[in-house]
Amino acid sequence: MWLWFAVIIVSILAAIYGAVYAYGAIRWQANTQGLQARLESARSPVRQQTVALSELEGLPAPVQRYFRAVLRDGQPVVTGVQIRHAGTFNTSETGERWRPFTSEQWVVPHRPGFLWNGQVSLLPGLPARVHDAYLGGEGILHVSLLGLVAVVDLRDEGKLAEGELMRYFAEAVWYPTALLPSQGVTWEAVDDRSAYGTLSDGATEI
Repeated sequence: MWLWFAVIIVSILAAIYGAVYAYGAIRWQANTQGLQARLESARSPVRQQTVALSELEGLPAPVQRYFRAVLRDGQPVVTGVQIRHAGTFNTSETGERWRPFTSEQWVVPHRPGFLWNGQVSLLPGLPARVHDAYLGGEGILHVSLLGLVAVVDLRDEGKLAEGELMRYFAEAVWYPTALLPSQGVTWEAVDDRSAYGTLSDGATEI
């Protein structure tokens, strides 16, 4: 009798957890779609539709070498990117606590913006869902257990926005046409092997 009672209790708890998990996933997906809509609505016209290597004249030597290695004259300028990731993520600030994760990321170079939608498995059956984004000049970092319980919820147009735009800029080697001067990046020589790149978006400059 006690065994049957325990089985019933476990089954009820499992059913409740399954319902909560499904509700959290649906709610998180709806939030993701809302952020995707913001990313799309912030789009601006592409400044130049195709690559013209003639615009490289006068740029610092290492910048010219880079562009000539990764681009070809006349190729289309990248207007959107979708990336999927899978791997491990260190959830500790001070040590090594690696957890499996999967994610999907959307990038729009004009106006600069991205949305990273990730899921980190903290424990079996307990995912942390994460939105990391730069949308219309606003930085966003939202971490939620099961998509229901917010652990971190940060949004601003100051330091966080600056950090998120820096992430966009650092990852632009995946969509290198976004680094061209015609796309809004200015370059300053340092020496024969390095240069400073500057990107501005509204009041945010990195």
